[in-house]
Amino acid sequence: MQKEHLPIYQIQDFNARAQKEQYFYCSSFSSHLQEHLFIREPHKHDFYILLFVTQGTGTHTIDFEEYEVKPGTVFFMIPGQVHSWKLSNDADGFVIFLTQEFYAREHPHRKLFDFPFFNALLYKPVLILAREDESRLMRSLHLLMQEHQDQKLMKDEMLSRYLDVLLIELARIYQAQENKIEVLGTAHALLQHLERLIDLHYKEHAPVGFYADRLHVTSKHLNETCKRSLGKTTIELIQHRTLLEAKRLLVHSELTASQIATALGYFDNTYFFRFFKKHTGYTPEQFRAAHK
Repeated sequence: MQKEHLPIYQIQDFNARAQKEQYFYCSSFSSHLQEHLFIREPHKHDFYILLFVTQGTGTHTIDFEEYEVKPGTVFFMIPGQVHSWKLSNDADGFVIFLTQEFYAREHPHRKLFDFPFFNALLYKPVLILAREDESRLMRSLHLLMQEHQDQKLMKDEMLSRYLDVLLIELARIYQAQENKIEVLGTAHALLQHLERLIDLHYKEHAPVGFYADRLHVTSKHLNETCKRSLGKTTIELIQHRTLLEAKRLLVHSELTASQIATALGYFDNTYFFRFFKKHTGYTPEQFRAAHK
């Protein structure tokens, strides 16, 4: 079977001095763009990303959704997402790459996906900062950047602490703007675990009860939580994940539509084609042609 031809970058691909085990990277966005021209083309990463835009305009496409780039915008990305840029020449800001391994050094019992902005299936990957929030975050970012550049005692420990302050500040702002989100609360925890399960099992086409059983809740409670918090049913979340993977494979691999149907667990290709057209308005081949 033919594979995806989309590049998947690691943190060390962005730092010639990086050791194989490097788990953290930060840079001014302008320097990052100038030194790594290849990132303007569609690609994936195996790490988490925070991007703070302070200057410039353009568009940022993340998994087929296009977002406006402008000062005061923060983007959040998780491993495996496909993204690309179209930016003005004066684009600048701060970019941070990190892994769960780096975060776990100081927080072994916490996960990066505990933060709502790192739950891509559930919440939007962009935040528009108010001026006062932007000023406060810039102070934290400058401290983080300075610590990363210096070679001082217990550098990683300080980086972890500055990073945690930054993530918590972002979570508070995110919650205030998306006031339906109970950050780190029971509903968010349930949805966060649901996202992990969907990512593991969406190709199995399991019923809602399958997920509810593993989350130790009833199907009714799970659906009500999804509907109340996200405006979508559990089935709609599963379908969204299936469609996203189908789109990725259509645009970024040479697999035929029938091969993609099989890869996604559809033994009846016709059913997959009908499902895809119902939710996108395109046949698989039409979608591929429109995005090439």
